Amino acid sequence: MKNNNLDHPELINGPNPLLEAMAPYISFEDMPAALARQPLESLNWRAIPPAQRITFLEQYKWHYWPSSLVLDLAESIQTMLRSGLAARNPFSVPEQRRINTLALTGEAHNMPLQSLRTPAGGGIISAITGMGKSAVLARTLEVIAPQQVVVHSRSEACGWSTLTQVLYLVIDAPFNGTPGGLLARIVEGLDVLLGTDYANDRRKLRNLDQQLLFVTKLLSNHRVGLLAIDENQQANFDESFWQKSFVLFFLGLMNLGIPILLLGNPLAFVGLESASQDIRRFSTAGYHKLTPAPSFSETWWSREFVPGMCLFSLCDEVPAKEGIVEQTFDMSAGVPGLFGPLWIEAQRIALRRGGEVAQLEHADFIAALDTPRVRELHAMALQVRGKAPAHRFTDMPFKSRGAPGSAQSIPADECDGASTPQARVSSDHVGAVRKAMERKVKAKERAAEKRREKAEHLTPEDMRRHELQMEMFASLRGTQEPLLAGSDRAPPKRR
Repeated sequence: MKNNNLDHPELINGPNPLLEAMAPYISFEDMPAALARQPLESLNWRAIPPAQRITFLEQYKWHYWPSSLVLDLAESIQTMLRSGLAARNPFSVPEQRRINTLALTGEAHNMPLQSLRTPAGGGIISAITGMGKSAVLARTLEVIAPQQVVVHSRSEACGWSTLTQVLYLVIDAPFNGTPGGLLARIVEGLDVLLGTDYANDRRKLRNLDQQLLFVTKLLSNHRVGLLAIDENQQANFDESFWQKSFVLFFLGLMNLGIPILLLGNPLAFVGLESASQDIRRFSTAGYHKLTPAPSFSETWWSREFVPGMCLFSLCDEVPAKEGIVEQTFDMSAGVPGLFGPLWIEAQRIALRRGGEVAQLEHADFIAALDTPRVRELHAMALQVRGKAPAHRFTDMPFKSRGAPGSAQSIPADECDGASTPQARVSSDHVGAVRKAMERKVKAKERAAEKRREKAEHLTPEDMRRHELQMEMFASLRGTQEPLLAGSDRAPPKRR
């Protein structure tokens, strides 16, 4: 008889239908093979003339080859989801009582917070665009929870007549950076998955506190195993007037047993990083900072990612992997999302030559830099490598190579990794970029002023009441107790 504990180690403590819906547990050593996906493996592309193979290039979006850069992250996602569900075992009588108590709570300020507590973990994935944060999340969830929605039949032991379980929910952060926008995204995400009309019910609740309680109940009742909020940016999170409310809301959900994973640009989390308590809670599942490879010899880049990406090839002959790694590094700056399009575009150029055999050449990479699909990506790579003449992309790092504000200090022959005329930037272009940056800064200032004006209709009493409500929801007093245990202060009274 098969031991189910091998597939679900958590079941050693007893059955748990929430966990049984997941795929078998994947050990760290088996994670790379589980995550890898090669769509060309089942395609006999060699039987097709090279010029006609171009139609299959778009399948590279489904190609996934994990590197050691993301393996710890993938394991953390699996741990967050499984541990969160294990802690909310519906066979547990106290857990049934907790869910029922939350369901019967009529007003947010009357929530019996301590009796509802079952703390879950939180995590952050911080990276510039192209580092694969969204891709690793999507691929990991596909593998560990292939069935996102599970409908459970009647169970007297669990205390439900039927239950529609949502193993995970991934949404984008609201572009306007408001609590109402966030709650709307969560509800709309559930509606898309379940075919419900919760959004209409939410709109009938004019009070923000009522909407907060409504969404909290939905996430708890559907036993959402992981809530991931992607696309956090500086404008919609760090600079949001409601940033503190966002963080308190996330802490409150974590205290109610729902793991939270935030994904976004490093600039989005500057303010969050200033609070030790917030960082501590969001480090339980890891604060993962994905950064570009510092050199072409970096192991995860040269021996894992690039060779793995090169497995997606529709050309009969390609250069040696070592040569590709070295030649393309400055073109892609050690950013996976910049190498992928470059690799595909070089193949496109080779396949367009036609003939009976497709041969990819080093010159194809240089030619790819001046194509519409790669040209702007190369500009991003130049900035990451510190070879751009101006700080054009405000959400990407910029390494100054001369005196402050002196873009002219960069020699023209160093402004590109491939020494191509197409990649050189003229002084006129530098001036245009600077003017565009000035316009962006002024636009951000105007937007910030509008946000302040929009918030002015709230009286100081309204703001204090709202922040007090959010602090109570987050139950900050309880979550700080472990930090006080090792201090000289008197221990908190036992409740």
